[in-house]
Amino acid sequence: ATSAPPAPPFPDASKPTPSRPLGRPPPYAGRGPPRAGMAASTVEITGGLDASRARAAREAALLPEPHSLHSGGGSSFGFLRSASKVQLAVALTPVVCSVIALALAITALAEAASRHASSAAPAPAPALKRLPATPAGVNLGGWLCLEDWFYSGSGGRYVMTHQPAGQGACLPPALPRAPEPWPSEGILTKRLNDSEGADAAAAALAAHRHSFISNSDLENIAELGIQKVRLPLTWAAFADALKPIDAGVYGAHDPDKDTVIVPDPFYAGTTAWATIPRNWLKEFLHRAADNHLQILFDLHAFPAGSSDGTYSGVWPAKPMFWTEKSSIGNRSVALSETGLWVAKALISWLEALDERALSAVAGVSLMNEPAHMAATDAKDPAKAFASESDVLAWLEASSQLFRASSLPGRGKRLYMQIIETAFKDFDGTVIPWFNRVFSAQEQSSWAVIDRHWYIAWNPVCDGRTQDGGGYLCDQPLDEVRSTARTCVRNFTEDFAKKFHGLKATSEFSVGTYQDAWFACNDKSTLGIFLEEQISAFGDAGIEPFFWSWRMPYGPVFEPGWSLKRLAGFEDHPPAEQCLQPPSSEAAFV
Repeated sequence: ATSAPPAPPFPDASKPTPSRPLGRPPPYAGRGPPRAGMAASTVEITGGLDASRARAAREAALLPEPHSLHSGGGSSFGFLRSASKVQLAVALTPVVCSVIALALAITALAEAASRHASSAAPAPAPALKRLPATPAGVNLGGWLCLEDWFYSGSGGRYVMTHQPAGQGACLPPALPRAPEPWPSEGILTKRLNDSEGADAAAAALAAHRHSFISNSDLENIAELGIQKVRLPLTWAAFADALKPIDAGVYGAHDPDKDTVIVPDPFYAGTTAWATIPRNWLKEFLHRAADNHLQILFDLHAFPAGSSDGTYSGVWPAKPMFWTEKSSIGNRSVALSETGLWVAKALISWLEALDERALSAVAGVSLMNEPAHMAATDAKDPAKAFASESDVLAWLEASSQLFRASSLPGRGKRLYMQIIETAFKDFDGTVIPWFNRVFSAQEQSSWAVIDRHWYIAWNPVCDGRTQDGGGYLCDQPLDEVRSTARTCVRNFTEDFAKKFHGLKATSEFSVGTYQDAWFACNDKSTLGIFLEEQISAFGDAGIEPFFWSWRMPYGPVFEPGWSLKRLAGFEDHPPAEQCLQPPSSEAAFV
């Protein structure tokens, strides 16, 4: 582990660093502050005339020059006391009239200037910032756990990446163009570490983290009426929990303050991770509290990969979390055991938070999509990576860590995320397991069953611009609504029938097709889909979280997957560039 003092962004490895787009002009650029400017000009124009009038009035009334009114000895005030009231009235009348005329002239000229400025450069109409329906929560995906498609630039296409090279093209602001496509966070970080050094790699990840989600994002989320924010993050936020493997590697940094690069404990030669300073996370909680938001901490990626997807951090490498041991330091430690260390570290950190920070915590999800794709991969012995019994045993052990903590008694919830793709018979396996592990009282108070739901991979329900799906994007809206309603309610009603306690769907979207080139982009169509989903979730007592808040560097995915864009808050183009690597030109299909 190496500390990371601030370092300048490193350039494109293949070409000179491209120029950045110019920032937006300051407010009123080219127009100036018209009212103040015109008022000043009016005074300059009329000042000579009014000065002459005032001088004539003073002479007629035998008044002293203005400077003598402020001279010593009080002689000026003596003169005023000796003047008759009639003389004073006569003398002041022209002055008062001149002042009134001056004020009217200033006002008229200023209003005329304002009208001219408005007609010359009209202010743009404000974006309509609202949604047809509002979810209870939203994810901050692609921020503290990278996914390649979020950063695919103009070359993005698939929500679930197919090609092993990956779709990642950039990581703004420090890496506007990667020298080659990147497939997952761990591989990108290792490449940056090897080519630019640990300090520059850590600085690049830190720059991304400080720019991707801003204070205005939290304000916008709160403005929409959203109450909870799911925060996916990697195990590297608690990398120091792996000190029993190698204290020199995982325990040499200050976990509260430092962003450093640490190796993956299994794929050390190809994969690395950037730690996430915990004081910064605490500060984020304070900012969330200021906006009356609660954060659901979601451990999204684990050492050696616990799922088969780009978010695992090791993809396209095979997930080894469930079966292997550390390949560095203490090689007797099972990687699944390190996952429990990380989960315990998160729980302990939450317990020690100050009250203000803890008030902004909704709960935890101790593993996202455990063993995603294991059931499918098991059909090929070379790809098999997890057994159902091992997955359920780990989830039970992690839930016991939460149960034994003070968090349930302090109003915090455990979101038990379980995904169908890990099981051959989800209903027959997971339902009895969940009811055995959690009592009815726990299921009604803090143990939340959490299932993700998307139609983008469902040919019966998906929407496309080509034949083969549930509907075509330009079908009449009542037909689109009927299909969407049937599909989502089949899921929500089945979910509510089989699980009777607290329920959540911590990921859903309005992405209509997994191949974004042919997905629906029409706002009316997507608005109907959003309405139908949120209505169905509400009727079934399911707490929904939209995936995700923003993805400005994956523009082809934005219509269906960026709530910030749907709500009209996203600026385009973004200030930072995301340019295609030389070897990732999109092909016509």
